[in-house]
Amino acid sequence: MELVKRGFLRACKNHSFLSFELIDYILAPLCANHKTTKPGSKEAIRALVAEINDTIRDLGQLLVFIKYPVKAEEYLVYAKTDATPDSVPNTGLTAEECQYFSKLLDKIASEEDCHIAWNVAYTDIVLQASSKPLKKSRMQELLQKWIQMGYFMEVGERIYLGPRSLVELSFYLSSNHAGNIKNCTLCKCLVLWDIRCSSCNIQYHRECIQTYLQRRDICPSCGNLWTTPIRRSIA
Repeated sequence: MELVKRGFLRACKNHSFLSFELIDYILAPLCANHKTTKPGSKEAIRALVAEINDTIRDLGQLLVFIKYPVKAEEYLVYAKTDATPDSVPNTGLTAEECQYFSKLLDKIASEEDCHIAWNVAYTDIVLQASSKPLKKSRMQELLQKWIQMGYFMEVGERIYLGPRSLVELSFYLSSNHAGNIKNCTLCKCLVLWDIRCSSCNIQYHRECIQTYLQRRDICPSCGNLWTTPIRRSIA
């Protein structure tokens, strides 16, 4: 099983963020090649990930499951625990390109719902005056690379903070953009694009508030009766 764990960790590093469908696609041949039983449920996969985390946590790495409401998906994210916006993109990039990542991250995080129109990523990002301007074609190339790495997500004609940013850069985002980005008061983890109390507009993870409401029927923040429908709209 150790060889399966190593192979799966390499795949997580390569893909950056994985759906359960992709996880199954990766584990099936890995387990077959090493004559090991493939984890047959999400719970078994979570247990495998927990075992891997025990071996990589001290190396500044972590595999984290995160629900991503924008895509209505849950992803497994490979993250570096000491990452900052300055350190994330710097491998093989110029100072201007690293600055572009930080500026783009801050631009998206500063918007009320943490997303921007795709063209804003090329037209409204201003680098320092001393920096050499980036060509639009290079910006597009970098953005696609960072989307593939999970730092941003393209949905329709808009660019959102990606699942890897929400995991790897959660402290930076909640500290520097506290007006738009907050932690769920129930689980203390970052929450975006999820359910809000109709009285006070405080946002929670859907699963967190659903569990809470099994015990009480009021908002944990304002104390008013909870009236927001828990089920997602299918419209």
